[in-house]
Amino acid sequence: MSKPATQTPDGSRTSESDSGVRFHAIDDAEPFYRYGPGGYHPVAIDDRLGGHYNVLQKLGHGSYSTVWLARDEVLQRLVAVKVCTADASPRESEILSLLRHPSQVDGDGNDDALGRGMMPILLNTFHINGPHGTHTCLVTDVARCSVDEGKRRGFYAPLMLPVARAIAAQLILAVAYLHAKGFVHGDLHLGNVLLRLPQKFHLWSEEELLEHCGEPEQEPVQTFGDKPIPSGVPPVATLPVWFPMERIDKLPLSEADIVLADFGESYRPSQESKFECCTPVHFRPPESRFEPTKPKSFSSDIWTLACTVWATLAQRSLFEVFWGTEDDVTGMQVETLGKLPDEWWEKWDAHSEGFTEDGQLIRVEDGPMCTFDHQFEDTIQSGRRKLNMETMDSAEKEALLAMLRPMLAYRPEQRCSVNEVIGSEWMTRYAMPDYERMLRTQSVDGEPRK
Repeated sequence: MSKPATQTPDGSRTSESDSGVRFHAIDDAEPFYRYGPGGYHPVAIDDRLGGHYNVLQKLGHGSYSTVWLARDEVLQRLVAVKVCTADASPRESEILSLLRHPSQVDGDGNDDALGRGMMPILLNTFHINGPHGTHTCLVTDVARCSVDEGKRRGFYAPLMLPVARAIAAQLILAVAYLHAKGFVHGDLHLGNVLLRLPQKFHLWSEEELLEHCGEPEQEPVQTFGDKPIPSGVPPVATLPVWFPMERIDKLPLSEADIVLADFGESYRPSQESKFECCTPVHFRPPESRFEPTKPKSFSSDIWTLACTVWATLAQRSLFEVFWGTEDDVTGMQVETLGKLPDEWWEKWDAHSEGFTEDGQLIRVEDGPMCTFDHQFEDTIQSGRRKLNMETMDSAEKEALLAMLRPMLAYRPEQRCSVNEVIGSEWMTRYAMPDYERMLRTQSVDGEPRK
């Protein structure tokens, strides 16, 4: 196995490969220690993948893939090519194929066309052989960026409330469709919620792409001690392209169209048991820590869905702690939701460091407690007030928290189902009307949903 990223005494981040070579980390680039057996395939600008996909730009990366903007020379259009690591599960291509053909999927028979519309369209799959193994490649439409990336580049300014509601509604509908078809997503967070591009983008020429986005941005890969870069590691890092868009707080409702991405952690509980949770720690359901030997199921998605809805509406995640450990996140959960179930409380060795035995916060300094009410005011309302944006009234706040609380029940078996979320007052009275308005504006603009 390759070694994880480390930090040197001077604070610089590094990563170390099996060969013992340490790499300087580069912001927004993949970890280069993963270019080894079972890891990433080295891709370069102007490479031709699968015979007719000409690589033009980098779109991004994940733990198990790099993603590239390419021109399909057969169809003469722009596409995204996801090149999976050699050790990645092949399940994603299988799941995407099934989800776009619902008659092939076991489910409750409810063909929810709205939820299906938020699934990626798998245009093609192929395999490539490289120095680190055989890699599955998935071809899909190009997305503009993740909501998380849009927020980061917009300095975490809040979305306009109708836009945030429309995105949250689509996310809930997408998860409802998945659950109805028997699948758990397994990795819900805003990094996997993508904003669509207008259809006309896919027909851009290379000249138009260059005019709007510029040349690919690259940085040389550097090793500590100037050791030679091992074979199979790219000599340059290609950074993700940024498509022109309004700052996230200016995003119009007509462009709030999303697609749910990254099904590499998805599974069917009826066919397999899954125990690990790879979701970022501040989105991770508490059973992944306190009941690690129990298989996860749909209820784990419900917890992460609640956290993702909150992160869509707010300027930061509900349980987010800067460089937070598991103990920090659990402490935030207790501060917001109350004491853990007794057996979990006893398992949490660090509980006495911040809380009394009855779950009350030990105050070491003045300042507000991170209750639901405080978090709502601090992360959802105050930023909008400062920017003179629409805020939620007391009735909407009450409806939102009434929807989220049963989604965030500590015990998985006590959480509500996604169908109950769809039937909630906040979804029906606030989120769905803005989603329907979005569809109407797209129809007027000539950009109907696929």
